[in-house]
Amino acid sequence: MKNITISMDDELAQRIRVAAAKAGKSVSRYMAEAGREKVQAEEPEETGRRGRQWEALQKIFSGPQWDVTEDGRMPTAEERNARR
Repeated sequence: MKNITISMDDELAQRIRVAAAKAGKSVSRYMAEAGREKVQAEEPEETGRRGRQWEALQKIFSGPQWDVTEDGRMPTAEERNARR
């Protein structure tokens, strides 16, 4: 994590302190999140692609979306492959 110093007028600093307090965050965390949101908004293609990749991984790892059990147990290989 990198520490930085920023300069701003007193009124803006006060407004940020109040907004951070309302959000239940420190000023540092509040500003870091605001900066992250700003940068991500300027890179829509990259974040969009990353978001789609994340959704695809979640879908893959979530497993089958249907109930594959029979009477509360997984079917055997023979049962799964039996022609019906």
